[in-house]
Amino acid sequence: MNDAKPTCMRTGENADPQETSCWQLVAPEDYRLPADSQPAALQRRWKALTRLLRGRDARAQRARDEAKLSRLPHVRLAHLAPPIDWAPAAEAFARALAAQPTTDDRPTVRFLVGQPHAGHAAILAHWERMVGAQTLSPPTEAQILSADSRWIDEYCVGVGSPWVMPTLERCFLRHANGLDLVRGFLQAAMSGALGEGVIGCDSWAWAYLQRVWPLPGVQALTLQAFDGPALAQLLSRLPAGHRQVRFVSAKSGDALLGDTEDAGSAHDHGSSPELRRLAAHCRGNPGIAWHHWRRQLRAEPGPDSAEETDGGRADGGSAPAGEVVWVAAEFVAPTLPSETGEDELFVLHAVLLHDGLSAALMTELLPLSPARIQSLLLRLASSGLVEQASDLRWRVAPLAYPSVRDALRSRAFLVDGF
Repeated sequence: MNDAKPTCMRTGENADPQETSCWQLVAPEDYRLPADSQPAALQRRWKALTRLLRGRDARAQRARDEAKLSRLPHVRLAHLAPPIDWAPAAEAFARALAAQPTTDDRPTVRFLVGQPHAGHAAILAHWERMVGAQTLSPPTEAQILSADSRWIDEYCVGVGSPWVMPTLERCFLRHANGLDLVRGFLQAAMSGALGEGVIGCDSWAWAYLQRVWPLPGVQALTLQAFDGPALAQLLSRLPAGHRQVRFVSAKSGDALLGDTEDAGSAHDHGSSPELRRLAAHCRGNPGIAWHHWRRQLRAEPGPDSAEETDGGRADGGSAPAGEVVWVAAEFVAPTLPSETGEDELFVLHAVLLHDGLSAALMTELLPLSPARIQSLLLRLASSGLVEQASDLRWRVAPLAYPSVRDALRSRAFLVDGF
């Protein structure tokens, strides 16, 4: 895939001129993986030469031994790297919708396709509040398996315009009896029977549904891949109230985010090897990159570490001026054991196709016994590959997602298009 240049857009009419956003919406076929551009490569060579001429001693003094650094506690991470605010993405989505052509013969239905952990449902939740849309709830598992068409009939009668179905992946099951309802819903939506609306869909469910009920010519959007500069802009806005915090590479001692004597623009920070590697490893997925970023943050223990809690106040309050937060160079990413067999891959693939499944539902969808499924889930969880949420659904863990996707692709499983 080709390079994707980060396009900076205002987050709204009243947005701060100093604050820009690299949320960009494109058609799924225009998604481009992050890659090095020639100017960025030349800039890195020049900076490397400059460091060499300055001598290696200064760089060695700035770097830190990662083994001597400590992880940050959750209360500190909550302030240094709080959850991503998806509201600017929703504003960008609204602008992208407004720029798309509409048809006069029937109400327009558009799609937002999102990768795992990339916030498509959260984006649509913000958008729904912005425009006052009605949210359609997905059917229950029992309704799906029994093809209960009353779920669709209810919406055909009562839905106004606009409406949003944020989780199309919850409207089907990969089962002999699990596809009729989603086919009926899509037919009603695309025919205009439901009025004007937006459908959100996980990228893995989108790839699967395109095989069983193709949707040619639909208007679909997805978040463009985040490259190093885009990640720098995103992550630099996360530590609200910590304007003096500097995020520094433990490997090189170079500033990644924050104001330093070496620092340039956010784009200059984004050309750093660490952020470029992070963007490439996550295939441009900002949600996955955020999870890695949180795991890479480190503190240098001091004599008052018990009071300061690894570089910050124990109450999680504002950091002292000029505080340095170190960023580990190596990713902490679970990988599939070499003895991983077909059964484990079947479980992982089913989980991704439905953006999470309960163990009980897996017994309906997979040719495996309940005891076997429980054993596989415990094994995968112990390896950090899956995790169970409060809704009892098992999902592929964010840090494990890149390696799980690579494993499934190498074994010729259907994967998403990102």
